[in-house]
Formats: sequence, structure tokens, C-alpha cells
Amino acid sequence: MTQKNHLRVAIGGHLMRHKITKSTLFFQDLLASYFQRMRQQVVETLLLLCVCHLFGLYNPNQVADALKIPKARLYRSLGSLSLYHSKCLNLRLGCAMALDFIKDAESKSASTQSRRCITVSVDDSNLPREAETLAYCSNYYSKAHNTAIFCQNVLGITLKCGAHVLPLDMRLASKQGRGNTDKPTLVITMLKEVLAFFDTHGIDLRKYPITFDSWYAGRKLVDALSELGFTSILVHGKNNFVMTIAERKAKLSVHKKNIELSEDEWGCDKPAYRAKAISPTFGECIVIFFRDRGKIRTLLVFGKPLRASEAMRIWSQHHGIEQFWRYLKSNLHVSAMSLRSREGVYVSLGIKVISYLMLLQISISERRTFHQIQLQLTGERHILTDFITHFHTIIPTEP
Repeated sequence: MTQKNHLRVAIGGHLMRHKITKSTLFFQDLLASYFQRMRQQVVETLLLLCVCHLFGLYNPNQVADALKIPKARLYRSLGSLSLYHSKCLNLRLGCAMALDFIKDAESKSASTQSRRCITVSVDDSNLPREAETLAYCSNYYSKAHNTAIFCQNVLGITLKCGAHVLPLDMRLASKQGRGNTDKPTLVITMLKEVLAFFDTHGIDLRKYPITFDSWYAGRKLVDALSELGFTSILVHGKNNFVMTIAERKAKLSVHKKNIELSEDEWGCDKPAYRAKAISPTFGECIVIFFRDRGKIRTLLVFGKPLRASEAMRIWSQHHGIEQFWRYLKSNLHVSAMSLRSREGVYVSLGIKVISYLMLLQISISERRTFHQIQLQLTGERHILTDFITHFHTIIPTEP
């Protein structure tokens, strides 16, 4: 390697350290402002574990071994968090970052706002688990495995602004216990919390469209969302949904065979067909048929009667929540951390969410992917010692 290349690598490494330090201080201030009663040692423990995720260390054991610090101190700090604070880790920090993205978008021109296409999405994902003593574990059906697997089911709400996906709230679904509720009811509870946060800061999240997978389709959810004030609700349609279109009542799978998709539908990059429909389950709605990857798919639009091009563009944003789940599993190894009790489960998830937000911040600044950043930092774990000064309450060794 030439001297010039050595210098370039050294400068790049210095800039990366500066950006990680800047991000760490940003989240330290954020935690201090939203969790005023949280002890400094707990804040530093959370941030240390989050920073180590960037370097390929995904649980307290790996961090303790790499930095030669007592793991008992890390577990004790995490164990002191209340259930309330543990749940809020998955709510307030993501919302606080999303707030800045929305304010920035709303300060731009109408064309810029249209390009960013801010969309709220709801979906759930399964986190495979092996330890049966962990909380919220049950058997859930997995599309990937085509069978029921023992896992934790996480329900998430994300916001996509342009190319960036931000988690607004994460909640674990349970099949047991007194607090067991169905997912649509849980979604409404979560949305009320998210809306309350943004209302406090003068942002009306209801004016942005919200998207759901077909699993959540139901009159109860649509009515509840309308009562909350959402004006554009998009739900992916199932083949067995019964709809009356052009005075013909049949399942969507039958309608797909009888409609003709238009290749030159205004503003659509895919063949599409738009129709008004009446369903005995959902009531009146707009149904959009479109071809995607060789298959004809359907989209149900409630509230504002959107054009086909508008609805399809909004639906394309729903892929963002799938990206988020993939990052959580592949880049942050969400299943690698296993803490007991309900508090421990939410703390584990909260640490992964903060790590994701850190990576997103650095990724935007560096204009590099998550994988590229982690690939570089995994080979430079020796620079972790440069960040020790930010976590001075954790480092002293115990006898």
C-alpha cells in the first residue's frame, strides 16, 4: 500500500471515530432528555452495548470478553431498568429522530415532500428463540419455514421518509397472560402512543398514509383508524376476500381472472386496474389490481379515494418495514441477545433499535450501507479502546 493510501485510510478511520463519538453523544443527550430518572451508569451501559454492535459484538458476554470488563456489571445495570423505561426505549428515541426527518421534509417544497413520500407502516416479524425460559415465547407460524416455530412475535410501526426507515414503536405480542390482546387492538394502542408523542411536538402524523399487510385487514381496524383521524389507509388484499365489483360478487381470486390490466394507466409503472368495490366485511373501498413480479396483486384503499398511481407509490413504501426487520436480524443479530423477564426482552429489543438508529445516522453521514460500515469496523475493534472514556462508570473492575 502506498503512503498516500495509508494516509487516506488513516484519515478515513479518524473521521469514522469522530462520527461514532458524535452519534454516541447525540444519543446520550437524547436519553438524558427523555429518561431523566435513568441512572448515568445505565445510560452508559446501554450506549456501550449499542456502539459495540457497530463492531460486531452483539451481546453483553461478547462485549465483556472483548473489553476485559466484568459482565456482571453490565447485566446488573440492564436489570435495574423498569418495564416502563424498557418499553419506552422502543418508542421515544425512534420517534425523536423521525420528528427531525418530518420537520425537515415539511420545510421543503411540495415536490420534495412528494418525492420523499412519508408513509407509516405496520407489520410483525418472528424472532426465533431456543431458550424456553425467555418471556413472550410461543409457537407462531413462519412463512420462511412454512411451519410453526418457537419464537417471539414482535409488532412494529415504522415511518419511511424517502429512502430512510425509522422505527416508531416496537411491542411484543403475547398468546398468554392477563394482558393478552389481539394484534389489531395492540396496533391501535401503539398508534395512540405514537400519535400522542407527535401531537406533543406539533406534528400531525394522521395526514400521512398508513399501510398494512393482509393479515390485519378487518372492519374493526379500519373503523378504529378512521376514528383516530387517518384519512388514507392501504391494506394488501387476500385472494379469498369477497368483493362486489361492477355488480358481480366474487372472491378477489375470481375477479383477477376477469379484469384487464391497463398498460398505460396514468402515472403507473406497472399494469394496473382501479375499481370501486363493496365488501360485506369492509364496506365501500377502492380496489387496485396490479401486476408485480409476474403475479396479479390487490390493494384495498380506504378513506381518501386515491388514484392508482398514488396508491401504488404509497404501497411501494411498505417494503421499508421489511427492510427494517432484515437489518434487525442480519446486521444486528437480534436473536443473539437473550435477557430474562419481560423487562429483559424489551431492553434487548431497545438496544437493537438504538444500534439501528446509530447505524442509520452514520450511514447517512458516510453515504455507505450498514454492511459496509460494519465490515470496516469489525476489522478495527482495537479502536474500541478510544471510546472507553465515554463510559467511565462501567470500566472500573470489581473484585
